[in-house]
Amino acid sequence: MNFYKQAADILDRLGKKEGSIKGLTLGNAEVTDKKRMYAVICETLKHNTTLSLVLQESKLLTLEKKLTRSLALLLLHDLLLQSRGIQASEAWPMKQAVMRHKARLKAEFVKAKIKVGAKKDGLVEGEEERKLWNMSFDWTLSTMHVTTIPILVLLPRYVRVNLLMMSPQKVIDAFIADKWEFLPAPPSPPAPPGPNTFHRDEHLDFMLVFPPKSDLHLHPLYTSGVLILQDKASCFPAAILSPPKNAYVIDGCAAPGNKTSQLAMGMGNSGKIIACDLDLRRLNILKRLTTKAGCTNITALNTSFLTLDTSEPDNKKVSHILLDPSCSGSGIINRLDHLVDAYAEEQEQATILETTTTGGAAERAEAEAKKKERLLSLGEFQVECVTKAMTFPNVRKVSYSTCSIYAEENEHVVTTLLQNHWPKWKLSPRSRVLPTWHRRGYPADVGDIPGLVETDEDRAKVADCLVRAVPGGPEGDLMNGFFVACFERVGKNENPALAPLWKGQAIGGKRTHDEMDGSSATGEGTVSAAKKKKNKKKKKKKSTGSEGKDNDTAHGSQGEAGAEEGEEDEE
Repeated sequence: MNFYKQAADILDRLGKKEGSIKGLTLGNAEVTDKKRMYAVICETLKHNTTLSLVLQESKLLTLEKKLTRSLALLLLHDLLLQSRGIQASEAWPMKQAVMRHKARLKAEFVKAKIKVGAKKDGLVEGEEERKLWNMSFDWTLSTMHVTTIPILVLLPRYVRVNLLMMSPQKVIDAFIADKWEFLPAPPSPPAPPGPNTFHRDEHLDFMLVFPPKSDLHLHPLYTSGVLILQDKASCFPAAILSPPKNAYVIDGCAAPGNKTSQLAMGMGNSGKIIACDLDLRRLNILKRLTTKAGCTNITALNTSFLTLDTSEPDNKKVSHILLDPSCSGSGIINRLDHLVDAYAEEQEQATILETTTTGGAAERAEAEAKKKERLLSLGEFQVECVTKAMTFPNVRKVSYSTCSIYAEENEHVVTTLLQNHWPKWKLSPRSRVLPTWHRRGYPADVGDIPGLVETDEDRAKVADCLVRAVPGGPEGDLMNGFFVACFERVGKNENPALAPLWKGQAIGGKRTHDEMDGSSATGEGTVSAAKKKKNKKKKKKKSTGSEGKDNDTAHGSQGEAGAEEGEEDEE
């Protein structure tokens, strides 16, 4: 099969979500030149926004009826972005169809780069990591117009220090010795650190923040398991759950294992972590990553969390469960699968416009209804997962998280769970859920719960217990989009009512290096310096001559104000 036709077929299959990029290229026995195919598919997707605009403005598909959209995008990519041009015979009709309009296409390419703010070679800076595009579309009879210039912000490179192997201070000293400049505080206003500089995260003490695109994959500290590359937001769930030492814990949707290794880090390799995943390939990745990280308290099970027998001896001991179930992934902005999602959605909208004479209003409404139906289906599955977790006889805390921006998977799920399980279960108060993190849930998306949530103030109290991260920047949080809620079983003598609205500081204040070193290894060091001094005095009175452990290497349970941990994303 002609290379371009085969590539177009793969793009079509990606648009229908019939496989992954790697699976349809590197793992496809029918593809002979796998590396070239993988590269051209990835690059076409990365440049999709600019190339689609060229395709639209040039009206190429209208002028050349035999060209399909996918094939046209591939040929445009090679014509406009590759020095060697289209690698096909001059006699091939599809190449001729494009080359007939070469001058017009190049002119539209220049305009498209200006319109979307491209920096070089048609690629918007940061687009290769799929940064957040705030686009609005003006749908007319047969044309899609980009009316909002995209926000161009590269995410920092977040690095979790594996406390099982080394303290953050030793890692900092190692990078300083490598001629990196350590910043005593994050940039203000929030922004990625500049070239060759790094700083400690202000919320997660075990996390270091480096400039975008920092490639640390060959660094000795990374290859040895000391450094784990992951987004900050993905650290939140295990940080909030914060199981104590010697706990029995389940990671219900565990692969590829970064949250699992974070749990092990926080527990100091004590107790037991049962990691479940149905996908054997991903479970093997979990085993490899957690072994590299030095985790020794993890039992990996190739099974569905929903099928676990709650009466089994180990399961009866479980006190904490972490759930990060399948979701829409709408908050993820730096993975190849998100490129596919964006391409699939654009393909669907383009097809609607190209195959209807009315602008596709009815078809778009149908597509939107399908999207809504999918979100509701995901929400039902997510509710089922958390409900299962609440049936374990001795479980005390359950964290629920998604990398979604949609209320259907976030506040709506929380509302349903409280409707079904309150007052036996309640939300953990903000004081134990990243209290100094500024962005909380959305009150307007919290539903009524008889006896618990009936007023706007009640909805605000629920939202205050929830954690959100908005993807991208500059209005976002310089990370992937995320949502976390934590549920606690209500004891016999406990009050199941909502906690008062948080009155503490809304955003973690800038702390000195010494203050960070004195913080909990699994959390965000929110205890005031004055309280620390007071506690030290009490300790001295109780036992003179005794010394506390360096909290950079301790892995105890969370402190009074809450605690956090970290997870990696190395797919």
